[in-house]
Amino acid sequence: MIYAFIGFLFLTFNIAHSFEYIRTVNGKRNIITSYEISKTERFINFVLDGTFTDNLGNYGYSDNNASVLLKNNEVVRLEGFGKSTYQNNEVYFARGIRNQQEQNSGVGTNEVIGVTGSLKELIGMKCTYAIKFFENYFFWMQKCNITERQKKLLSNLTK
Repeated sequence: MIYAFIGFLFLTFNIAHSFEYIRTVNGKRNIITSYEISKTERFINFVLDGTFTDNLGNYGYSDNNASVLLKNNEVVRLEGFGKSTYQNNEVYFARGIRNQQEQNSGVGTNEVIGVTGSLKELIGMKCTYAIKFFENYFFWMQKCNITERQKKLLSNLTK
């Protein structure tokens, strides 16, 4: 019983002390490879290059590489890895996935899997993102519930 109570306090503390971190990324999509597997299936490898801002005043650029399997122009499986560089040249690396959605828009999840410099507090940060494509351009919004420590870290990056 005591463990359940401690768990409840831990969850309450974390929820009460979280902040919604929002990043907006815009840029260009470049298709690297595309294979027609069958009349209904296609594999595409592409790169997303863009710039970002967040709701804590940070900015930077983003470089992502993704592979997607489509069936009847719908996403069967998408996986990508990306690098985001902040204005102070610190970097985080993330892995993202998206399943069973329309090719030109969708919602997925990503997780920070590596960092440089002072960003180690971000490892394991999980986010939800929405993306929309228009021709070869993309529009991405990402939302993450972060801790107060992560918020303080991101708020104090050199501008």
